Amino acid sequence: MELKLHVHGRGNAWPVPLGETHPFYNRNDCRDLSNAAYSLTASEQGSMRADVLIDAGHGTIQSLISGRNRIPDCICLTHGHMDHTLSVDWVVQSFWRHHEKKRLYPVYATASVYRFMLKSYPHLEKLIEFRELIPGVTRPLEGSNPFNLTAYPVYHGQGAAGSSMLLFETVGKKLLFTGDLLSPLLRNGDYERLMNADLVVADANNRYPWPRTNHWSFAGGPESPMERDSTLRSFIETLSWEDLTAPHELPLQEESFINYFSQLKKEWDLSTQPFTVMEFLRKIDPKLLVPVHYSGAEDSRYHREKILDGAGLRSWIEHTMKSEGLLSEILLPLPGQVIPL
Repeated sequence: MELKLHVHGRGNAWPVPLGETHPFYNRNDCRDLSNAAYSLTASEQGSMRADVLIDAGHGTIQSLISGRNRIPDCICLTHGHMDHTLSVDWVVQSFWRHHEKKRLYPVYATASVYRFMLKSYPHLEKLIEFRELIPGVTRPLEGSNPFNLTAYPVYHGQGAAGSSMLLFETVGKKLLFTGDLLSPLLRNGDYERLMNADLVVADANNRYPWPRTNHWSFAGGPESPMERDSTLRSFIETLSWEDLTAPHELPLQEESFINYFSQLKKEWDLSTQPFTVMEFLRKIDPKLLVPVHYSGAEDSRYHREKILDGAGLRSWIEHTMKSEGLLSEILLPLPGQVIPL
């Protein structure tokens, strides 16, 4: 089976703010103004077996139409923010009309993410077949799709209900998409399962911490990549278990959901909880890291560190990881790039 990752976009919510320029993104290339979104495809003997869309922000439709021009088999959402859902309506409506308004479109998400999304697109409730993701519970993607999918909770701020990272598994491959986050909410056994993942597509919004953005940074601070700077340490000291888990609406969920967080609470140690990409890499040691969602705005504003261009960011990431003995291969994706897995 041939697996490929299709990069529809690699940008944060506003890759180039209107009226500005950005050294990493090309404002003259519309593809490079798209939000982070991807497709996983599986083919056998040249025939498409599965086409899974992971998040669907601005620019996703243009990439789909100018590429294979095929309606994805389903959408899997990490969270409900607009830069991850803006194109859901177009995909769903295309499917609905293609099937003469007789078939519902499959969307996989946690219940909280789905409810959050419907606040923006209430009309889609009658057009979608919602397939719920329960934290830590693996479910197959339906039909001929070869992927098994597991959602793991993350903390992406109080305004990101039900946010999750998504693990896709098939034919001995483990493919992880972190979505946006400040910290993953993983049990010890989950880290063991993610160990040596074949691919991690990771939110890398800034090089250095500014946790009020509700995104983790790549490194702990300008002085040392594995040491948390004073800003991050001070922020973490203000967090409680209730703060980190409140967006997952624990009292409203079914027993398996409660069991996940009950086990997590027994193992909970805030001091060892990853709050940077580097800390997470140290725990799971993936084979291939694909950093996305870069902004660098907080690096410039709060750390007086320059926003890097593509070559500069790649060089900095490679040097930073090498300095800590992390050996994952790095791929800084281009918009529209197709990556064999």
